[in-house]
Amino acid sequence: MFLFLETKCVAKLTENMRSDEHRGSEVSVRPGQTITLSCVRSGSTLQGQEKITCQSNGEWSSTFPKCQTTSCGPPPEVDYADTIELKKDEYKTRERVEYSCFNKYTLDLRPPFSSYLTCVQGEWRGNIKCLKPCTVTVEEMNRRGIDLAYVNPQKMFAPHNDHITFACQRGKVLAGDRELRQQCDDGVMTLPECVGRWG
Repeated sequence: MFLFLETKCVAKLTENMRSDEHRGSEVSVRPGQTITLSCVRSGSTLQGQEKITCQSNGEWSSTFPKCQTTSCGPPPEVDYADTIELKKDEYKTRERVEYSCFNKYTLDLRPPFSSYLTCVQGEWRGNIKCLKPCTVTVEEMNRRGIDLAYVNPQKMFAPHNDHITFACQRGKVLAGDRELRQQCDDGVMTLPECVGRWG
């Protein structure tokens, strides 16, 4: 007794792809039959041949195509920043979204950073970084024997790269080699220290 196995081409369709000739997620056709494929989701394009034929050896006439998402969803959250314009649900390839940092935070524009993210083939590309401000409190200054040289609020903020100039409190002198004028570097500022005079 001979068993005759029929040659077929079988393919499992992704949820974003459909065949004009078949319903469901699986396609099974005999040699010589051609199927037409398309992408279901808007913002997706077919990468490869739209029409493929089942060959006598059970293989397709060309590599099975894929649905490539070319649009992006809403842009991602970025620490200490928000988009300048209202976010949309969908963006086309090459559309850019501009971000700005929260109050007192500074946008890092040194490569590889910029103020934009760009939609590229369904993915957001780019690097955004907001540099933290420095905070100086009265308690910290009192512990180190210093005051602000020019203003005296309860809490002082300095954006990244800004300087704060301190002064020794009355009767104290600068200790060590740290200067009274200090720069903020991404949320970090090294405070000078003043100590009481001896003798």
